[in-house]
Amino acid sequence: MGNTICTQNKYDHRLKELVRSTQDITCAVGRGVPRSTARSWLRAPAAEVISIDVVQLDAINLQKEVLQLRARLQKLSALLRVMIVVLKLSGYSLNQERVPDGKQKRHLLHAIDRSRPTLPFRSVLRVIRLSQSRYHAWTRKEQCELNDSPSCPQNMPH
Repeated sequence: MGNTICTQNKYDHRLKELVRSTQDITCAVGRGVPRSTARSWLRAPAAEVISIDVVQLDAINLQKEVLQLRARLQKLSALLRVMIVVLKLSGYSLNQERVPDGKQKRHLLHAIDRSRPTLPFRSVLRVIRLSQSRYHAWTRKEQCELNDSPSCPQNMPH
């Protein structure tokens, strides 16, 4: 005797809402929904659908928003390119520069962490010219104090 596995079908919430609003199950049954399932939609209360505001916009408003976002992206990209060139031309690098203040280090580490969902980690470090070894040293020291001082105990007991 073989085991049969029944999979439960999932139906579009808009089809369910159509059946509820018209009180007519024929449109659902005609699309392959079992009668008992369609009848249960008549009895059950409508589920609340949580959506984003963009779904409610018409095509013209969506196109307008896309154009505005593209213009904003172009401005930000141009500004970023200019800032990167300025950093490179100035010869500035966090590899040769000391950042003794722990608050400044914490601020920089927080900015790097906030950028991680959108930018590759190595790219961020390359742009700000911070070596991976220094970044990881700072994150290890964050458990103690980031201020440059000999008060933080060494990682190894000897």
